[in-house]
Amino acid sequence: MNYLSNANLRAVLTILVARAGGDVYVTNDEIYEAMMPSSGLVEHLVVDSVAGGIYVSVRDSYSSESGGRSDRGEAVG
Repeated sequence: MNYLSNANLRAVLTILVARAGGDVYVTNDEIYEAMMPSSGLVEHLVVDSVAGGIYVSVRDSYSSESGGRSDRGEAVG
């Protein structure tokens, strides 16, 4: 699965918000930055099929800002 339908995206967001404790605050600035990054890099929401589910990640400037490793243990950034 390389694409999330609106229904699938809502389901994934519901799961992620629940994992984060039930509430996630996102500012308007963060939304606008994600839609039109000032870095000039295009943000890529990547959806990979894995055994038993999907793996969702963001690549490019968000990843390079965060550094570290993904939940799958891969280097990020």
